[in-house]
Amino acid sequence: MNTLLRFVQYLAKRVIILAIIISLAVLAAFIAYDCANIYIVITEGMTLRATAILEGQENIVLNKFFTQSYLNADPLMNNNVYEDFIIQDYNIKMRVKWLWAWPWEDKVKVVIEESIPKIVGKPKDDEQAAKTPPAWQNGEKIVLLEKIDSYWKIAGVIFKSYLD
Repeated sequence: MNTLLRFVQYLAKRVIILAIIISLAVLAAFIAYDCANIYIVITEGMTLRATAILEGQENIVLNKFFTQSYLNADPLMNNNVYEDFIIQDYNIKMRVKWLWAWPWEDKVKVVIEESIPKIVGKPKDDEQAAKTPPAWQNGEKIVLLEKIDSYWKIAGVIFKSYLD
């Protein structure tokens, strides 16, 4: 009887350890899945936003990456300071500094560094020959995301600080 009790305890310990390991692996997979999705939404969405602003295009694809309420309230999309220019060249640089999402969360904050160091463009009117395009707001930003219908979308961008 004593041997049987020890054998059952041995099996119970092994089953519990195995269940914990499997649970941690499943949790890690869900975290990785959400973080990968958020990373893609941020990098693709912010790049498309900058392209739409600089090139002055009404981009329908932005709805895949941004909530409609943010697109309606985005100051750069609504009051485009680049609309008087023909932008010829620019290079978007973005780096995700902090990203974490628990599987049960519906709202996430991500810290990024976004910059467009040089914008080359010319005025649309020949009368403004000496005018150059304004600089982009290069800096560290907090991107707010919401999970809507199982998809992550950018719901806000908060400027935190300028890059050094």
